[in-house]
Amino acid sequence: MAAASSSCSRRYDVFPSFSGVDVRKTFLSNLLEAFDRRSINTFMDHGIERSRTIAPELISAIREARISIVIFSKNYASSTWCLDELVEIHNRLNDWGQLVISVFYDVDPSEVRKQTGEFGDVFKKTCEDKEEDQKQRWMQALVDITNIAGEDLRNGPSEAAMVVKIANDVSNKLISPSNSFGDFVGIEAHLEAMNSILCLESKEARMVGIWGPSGIGKSTIGKALYSQLFCQFHFHAFVPHVYSMKSEWEEIFLSKILGKDIKIGGKLGVVEQMLNQKKVLIVLDDVDDPEFLKTLVGETKWFGPGSRIIVITQDMQLLKAHDIDLLYEVKFPSLDLALKMLCRSAFGENSPPDDFKALAFEVAVLAGNLPLGLSVLGSSLKRRTKEEWMEMMPRFRNGLNGDIMKTLRVSYDRLHQKDQDMFLYIACLFNGFEVSYVNDLLEDNVGVTMLVEKSLIRITPDGDIEMHNLLEKLGIEIDRAKSKGNPGKRRFLTDFEDTLRKTVLGIRFCTAFRSKELLPIDEKSFQGMRNLQCLSVTGDYMDLPQSLVYLPPKLRLLDWDRCPLKCLPYSFKADYLIQLTMMGSKLEKLWEGTVPLGSLKRMNMHGSRYLREISDLSNARNLEELNLSECRSLVTLSSSIQNAIKLIYLDMRGCTKLESFPTHLNLESLEYLGLLYYDNLRNFPVFKMETSTTSPHGIEIRVENCIWNKNLPGLDYLACLVRCMPCEFRPNDLVRLIVRGNQMLEKLWEGVQSLASLVEMDMSECGNLTEIPDLSKATNLVNLYLSNCKSLVTVPSTIGNLQKLVRLEMKECTGLEVLPTDVNLSSLKMLDLSGCSSLRTFPLISKSIKWLYLENTAIEEVPCCIENFSWLTVLMMYCCKRLKNISPNIFRLTILKLVDFTECRGVNVAMSDASVEDHSSYIPLYENIEYTRHHLPSKLTFNDVEFNFSCSKRIKECGIRLLNMTSGTSEEYINLPCVQIVADTSLTALNMELSLGQGEASSVSSYPSLEGESLCVDSMISEQQDEEIPILNSGSGN
Repeated sequence: MAAASSSCSRRYDVFPSFSGVDVRKTFLSNLLEAFDRRSINTFMDHGIERSRTIAPELISAIREARISIVIFSKNYASSTWCLDELVEIHNRLNDWGQLVISVFYDVDPSEVRKQTGEFGDVFKKTCEDKEEDQKQRWMQALVDITNIAGEDLRNGPSEAAMVVKIANDVSNKLISPSNSFGDFVGIEAHLEAMNSILCLESKEARMVGIWGPSGIGKSTIGKALYSQLFCQFHFHAFVPHVYSMKSEWEEIFLSKILGKDIKIGGKLGVVEQMLNQKKVLIVLDDVDDPEFLKTLVGETKWFGPGSRIIVITQDMQLLKAHDIDLLYEVKFPSLDLALKMLCRSAFGENSPPDDFKALAFEVAVLAGNLPLGLSVLGSSLKRRTKEEWMEMMPRFRNGLNGDIMKTLRVSYDRLHQKDQDMFLYIACLFNGFEVSYVNDLLEDNVGVTMLVEKSLIRITPDGDIEMHNLLEKLGIEIDRAKSKGNPGKRRFLTDFEDTLRKTVLGIRFCTAFRSKELLPIDEKSFQGMRNLQCLSVTGDYMDLPQSLVYLPPKLRLLDWDRCPLKCLPYSFKADYLIQLTMMGSKLEKLWEGTVPLGSLKRMNMHGSRYLREISDLSNARNLEELNLSECRSLVTLSSSIQNAIKLIYLDMRGCTKLESFPTHLNLESLEYLGLLYYDNLRNFPVFKMETSTTSPHGIEIRVENCIWNKNLPGLDYLACLVRCMPCEFRPNDLVRLIVRGNQMLEKLWEGVQSLASLVEMDMSECGNLTEIPDLSKATNLVNLYLSNCKSLVTVPSTIGNLQKLVRLEMKECTGLEVLPTDVNLSSLKMLDLSGCSSLRTFPLISKSIKWLYLENTAIEEVPCCIENFSWLTVLMMYCCKRLKNISPNIFRLTILKLVDFTECRGVNVAMSDASVEDHSSYIPLYENIEYTRHHLPSKLTFNDVEFNFSCSKRIKECGIRLLNMTSGTSEEYINLPCVQIVADTSLTALNMELSLGQGEASSVSSYPSLEGESLCVDSMISEQQDEEIPILNSGSGN
């Protein structure tokens, strides 16, 4: 097939040249039907009167077609008409690069090319009485066209299959990206995805939406799609954003589609009437008005079968309201693609020059991978020196390019006033905050959703708000512009140049830790700022005051990392405070007396190591989250906590000086409790308790006095050391249970517990745990950790019920002797039994394992059934000193990547008498050495596998040959003489050098270009016996 122009400004997709008597009612008919199903517009010569010379209509059709298909058959050369068509196609091929496909129907291509055989006889007859130059033109065209690789129907599986192949080939070539969009990196992937959604083979009319943020490339994708598809539709139009009057919409729309001036005189429903039953392609760009859609493309039934309507917008709700369910979301490109986009714009290449790499990378990051930003910034840097790049970088870091701002500003201006306010709040203050926090702080549950629908923010899987950095800069610039000339009208302060002595709604100061910048705050800085609602200070600053006279009474958010204050101002009235975050502060107490905290929902004091007490929380009835972790000076938790009846999350891990909790708590809503490291704790909140004896690690609780909180789904650590859980223990909603390091725990509970919600269980380092509880009803358990439970001897067969278990870790369970054999944990992927020094049998609890760690175990054999571990990729059995036999079936594991049998000194015959022809393969010299007493097979079937072996025999001598694997199928032996080797220990290969322990070494590092080669050790003779030791180390194959 010849190369073709990708221009789509042509009338037809395909022009067929053929002999009607041979193929019109057979092959051609089927081919045209296949073209029609794929919406391929094909020229047909119906109604054209045949004459001695080619009709002008045919010449015009050839010139207006994107592809010509020439179907050579026995009688093709009998028609001067066909031969003249061929000459015209030949001319278009040479002069315009038109795509040509040749098809040979019941005729030999060589006979056509050389004009011999039956085809030649027909051609010679046609040439009788013809001018010599005409015959030469025909002959040249036959030679050149048949030299293009084509389809020979005699070699295909069937005529029907060949029809499908040709139709698909033509369809794929018609939808190849237009050259005019070649500089848009990644356009091919977008077009491929869109073509899949459009499904042009379907006869139904379809509406499809393209959705994404401003500047992401939606319009470019729409234009590229339109340029490659519109030739397949009789009527088509690309309609950009329309700024005209609503009454003119239909006239402009219809005029574009029908290609003539349309006047409708105010009539209604004209679009449906005029386009009914017409196959159309319509691309509506930058749509922001639902009325626009209703007026122009109200329903798919307005248009004919096979029609495609593409709506480009950044408003998801607009698409939903119009019942457009087929959506393509344009996502941000990867950093690699973004860098290519920037380099195309800045350098005209796919990658930067070496000395520009760091700068180009930073610019791509500053552009946030947004194609618009990459293009604009790249163009502004084009043909500039490195020094000029460096001078311009501060502009990019601190400001927003005018062209970028102009484009992005349109999205902001289209928002409702309340949504504009929400946009500015997020840009200036709340980018990166959890969405639920923002909804609470601003008392607005709709604004965030509106911004998501309009592609101005996204919500991460963790529930955080994420606004693009360029949009964030836009918001800051908009707020600054509103107060230009009058800084006192600023609503948000975000940098140190801003004045603090004006009325604002929010303040956010942020700098990197350890930057030691000066922050213009003094004791009276916030006086007069009565409207301040949000104060966020993040970073490490110098010369901050240790006390404040005043904090604004309307504060909803007080977020001050490493706050230097020892106590909040006495005058602070926290009636509106919703979130208090003072991580790493120097606070010793929060405030004096009782403060109205009726609005408070979240308090995070993590790492405030000087905090001695939590002040009165009597009024905090709406408190949901309390984080006091790492408050290492905290001695007690105020009894007022019992009034926090809505408390869901309580984290007190690392409060090492904590001595007591309130004895009577009614935390009925509590879902998470984090407790860790309590040496001084004398009582415990979840249990009604009576202290028995103390221990250096915590408190022993009498089981009969324990009452479990049944509503607690997440217990991170059971610090109170009990020998057994209480009889009343009913953890129906428990999601995660972690009792790691409990040296007094002997068993968790008696009998069977309902554990349907349990996902993770960690009992590691419970040295006295003698048995695993019955987990038969923990059917959703995913992770089970039992490492260093040295008193554990066996695992119950009820573990077989854990069909969702993915990870089982039992490292260093030195007392473990046996695992059940009658189970198959179908989801288990990782099993770690390393260090289980009493375990003698190979674990057979799952055939789905991918990673199996058995180092330092007492396992004696790798059994034959290892071949059933078909998913195994890693098998580690280092230092299994009792290992004697390894089944050769291990080489049937075709995806096995890494195996380690080093220091397994008991293996006398590593692979028994395994046939090397069945199990061996070459390995690269730089990875391993291969041991075998046979010739290696010429055909390789194994994947890359690394094997490490040690042999207890003292090797007396061995022969080595270097094999060259250049051909991939045959073995070429390089002339490397055998060497005699004496060694005390094992034979290993490291760093391309053959090392033999304490004995002599024969280095192969002197041989050049050894990567990709293999060493074959034909035989090895031990000192103890004069028999050959077949030790096979199989590695990479093809």
